[in-house]
Amino acid sequence: MSQLRGWRPDAAGVASDAVVEANLRFVAAMREVGRQVDATVLGWRGAAATAGELRALGAQLTANHIGAAISDIADALADAAALAHVCALVREIESDAVANGCVVDEDGRVIAPKADTGNAALDLVLQACFEAKAAALHARLTPLLDLAGETDARVGARLAAAVSALVALGTDPRGGPMDQRVRSILDGNAFLPDDPKALAELWDSLSPADQDALFAFDPLIGNRDGLPAVARDFYNRVDLDRLRTAATAELSALDALHPGWADRTNLPDTAHDWHVLWRWEEQRQLIRAQLADYAAVTVAAAHTESGGPPRFLLGVDTRGQGAIALNNPDAASNIATFVPGTASPLSGIGTGVGRARALLEAAGRADRSARTSVIAWYGYAAPPVLGSALDDGYAEDGAPALDQFENGLRVTHAAMPSNNTVVGHSYGSTLIGVAASHGNSIAADNLIFVGSPGVEVDRAVELRLDGIDPAHNRAHVFATADPADPIPKLGHFIHGADPTDPDFGATVFGSSGATLDLPLLRELPIDPWVHGNYWDTANPALRTQGEIIAGRYRP
Repeated sequence: MSQLRGWRPDAAGVASDAVVEANLRFVAAMREVGRQVDATVLGWRGAAATAGELRALGAQLTANHIGAAISDIADALADAAALAHVCALVREIESDAVANGCVVDEDGRVIAPKADTGNAALDLVLQACFEAKAAALHARLTPLLDLAGETDARVGARLAAAVSALVALGTDPRGGPMDQRVRSILDGNAFLPDDPKALAELWDSLSPADQDALFAFDPLIGNRDGLPAVARDFYNRVDLDRLRTAATAELSALDALHPGWADRTNLPDTAHDWHVLWRWEEQRQLIRAQLADYAAVTVAAAHTESGGPPRFLLGVDTRGQGAIALNNPDAASNIATFVPGTASPLSGIGTGVGRARALLEAAGRADRSARTSVIAWYGYAAPPVLGSALDDGYAEDGAPALDQFENGLRVTHAAMPSNNTVVGHSYGSTLIGVAASHGNSIAADNLIFVGSPGVEVDRAVELRLDGIDPAHNRAHVFATADPADPIPKLGHFIHGADPTDPDFGATVFGSSGATLDLPLLRELPIDPWVHGNYWDTANPALRTQGEIIAGRYRP
C-alpha cells in the first residue's frame, strides 16, 4: 500500500508527453540530415556516391529503430499514467475506511475497529456491522490493488524491453534477427491482423526493429486500429512527409506532361485533346486536394502552443481521412471522439480540432482532476454537400470504420476502462446511429447527438452500446438541438426520429447559440447560423457536453 500511495501517475503522463515531443524533434532532425546528405551527393558519381547513399540510408534506418524504441518507452509511461484513476479510487476507499474507523494495512487488508461499549450484546452486533463494512471495503480494494500490481509489472517489463532494445542498437544498428511472424508477413505468407486486439498483441510483442520493418512494408500502418496512440503518431508523422513528397512529385510530373496547360497557355485545338485536358485537370485537382489535406493535417497536428495539450496524429491517408487526438487517449480516464457532419473534408480538420479543444476544456472545467483526451475523427467520407446528406450510404459506408476505431481505443487503453463518449454533429450523428444499430454495437459508454437530422432508428432502446443494457440507454444517450437549427427540423423526414423528441427516449439538454440577427431572419423560426454554434463558449450545450464527457452530468 505504501508503494501505491507514493505513486504519481500524472508525472508519468507528463514524462510520456515530453518523451513524445523530444522524439519528434529527434526524428525531424534526422530527416533534415537525410535531406542535406541527399543534396550533397546529388552530383556525385561512382563508388563514393553509392557509399554515401548507403551510409545515409543506414543512419536513417538506425534512427527509425531508435525512434520506435523511444516510442515504446513513451507508450509504457502512458500505461503508467492510466493508473491515475486506480490511485484515486484507492484513496477514496482509504478515506471511507478511516471514516468508518477501519485501518488499511500494508498488504491491503481492511481491519475493522473493535466494538467496546461495555455492553456485550451491543458490542457483538456492532462488531458484526464493523466487520461487514470492512469486508465490503476490502472487496472494493482488492481488484484495484491487483490491477495496479499487474499494470506496474507490465509497465516495468515494457520499459526494460525498450531500454534493452536501445542498448542492443548500439552493438547491432540493424536491430538483430527478424521475428519469424514479421518475416512471414513481409514474404506474403501471412497478413497483419485486422482485429484491433490481435494486432495490439502482435505489436506489443515485437522489437522496435520489427515494428519498423512492418512500417517499411506498410507505410500506412499508423492508421491501423489496435496500435498504441504513441506508435500511431510516430509512424503517421513520418509517413505524412512521404505522402506530401509523393503528391508534390506526382503533380510536377503531370504539369511536365503538358507544359502551359496549368496557366492556360498552349491549349489543345482538337476535341480529343480537350478530352485529354479535362482528364488531366481532374487528376491535378485530385492531387491538389490531397496536398490541401496534408497541409491542413500538418498544421492541426503541430505542437504550436506552449502548455497546450499534446497532439497525436492517429490517422492520415490518401483517401482524405484522418484523426487527431488532444492528449494521449491511452493514458486518459475520459475519452471523447468528435464525428463531424456534412462538408467536412480532411482539409477542414482544423475546425474539428478546434471543436475538440472546446470539448476538452469543457470537460476540464467539469472535472479538473481527471485526464481527458478528445479526438477529432475524420475517418469517413462525409457527404460533400447538403444534398448528398439525404443519402444513407455515407453513414452505412463509414459505420464499420467508426466501430473499429472505438474498439481500438478500448484495446490500447491501459489499466481501468476509460469513460468513452462519441459526439456526433449533424450527419455525424447519423453515422453514429448506424454504427450502433442494425446489428452493430459501438464500444462507448455515452453517445451525444448534436444538431442531428436523425440517427436511423426511432427509439434510443434500438441503439447498442457495448456492455450496456438497452433498457438503460436513456442514461447513456444524449441529444441537443438549438430551437432555431433547421437541420433537426427537416432531417428526421429522411433519417428517422429526431433524437430530441421526448418519445425517442434520450436525455435531452438545452442549447442556445448566437444568431445572425439579420432582418430577413428575425421573422423566421429558423437560423442556419446556429447549426455550427454548439461549441461556442457562451452556449450552455458546451458545458453539458463537457460534463457528460467527464462523467459529471446530473440531469
